[in-house]
Amino acid sequence: MRPVLFHLGSLDVPSFFLAVTVGALLATFFGARVARKEGADEIAMLDFGIIAIIAGVIGARIFHIMVEEPMYYIDKPIRVFYFWQGGFVSLGAYIASLTGWLIYMKVKGLEKWRYLDIAVTAVPIIIFFVRIGCLLAGCCWGKPCDLPWAITFHNASSVVYSKVNNLPVHPTQVYNMINALIMWGVVWFSYKHRKFYGQVLCTFFIYYGITRFFIEFLRGDADRGLYFNNMVSTGQIVMILSFLTGIVLWLILRKKEKIFVL
Repeated sequence: MRPVLFHLGSLDVPSFFLAVTVGALLATFFGARVARKEGADEIAMLDFGIIAIIAGVIGARIFHIMVEEPMYYIDKPIRVFYFWQGGFVSLGAYIASLTGWLIYMKVKGLEKWRYLDIAVTAVPIIIFFVRIGCLLAGCCWGKPCDLPWAITFHNASSVVYSKVNNLPVHPTQVYNMINALIMWGVVWFSYKHRKFYGQVLCTFFIYYGITRFFIEFLRGDADRGLYFNNMVSTGQIVMILSFLTGIVLWLILRKKEKIFVL
């Protein structure tokens, strides 16, 4: 674990933000490449990347403030702007990015489901790098366990160090990284064999909804929001909605959108 990856003079370079930045750039250019091969507007995909970076940071911050630590910020509102201290939730970034994309496509008059399909082929890339950042920063950790692949965080500057008392825990960040790689294969297969616009988006919603729901059971960071006697997390509630949205959209779009062959 390495919350600060390296130093540039007196400037600390956080590993999380560097990982997310690299992931965002790779995802953006991958999406643009897919758009170009499909004959779609690749500039729109570059715009998607810019929107995701801006909206993602804002959405991730707002989600953290509202769900994880509301009283901390109510007590001293200026803390909202202490970005260097961390406090971001990926679910907020995904929701804000999707909202920004929908507004952008409405303004530009783009085929909504077609462009969302293209964008989704790149989403597992950013999810993978976000989890690399989580692993290096020592956040989103797992529950204590004694499995052979359990990991122990030794860096005292991280939150996880004080929370789990130096115990070995489930490497939930790695679980999510592996899941992102599999997700990319599932999403890409859906893209190459899609029968209607929106199919890839639905596949993503369904797959991510199922897999992250179960990974959440192994998470140990209770401050992410737990309900019903600590049985269900905020992430699991969102994943249930993701799964149901994917199913409903699939049933609607397969009848509404034209069947085609790439």
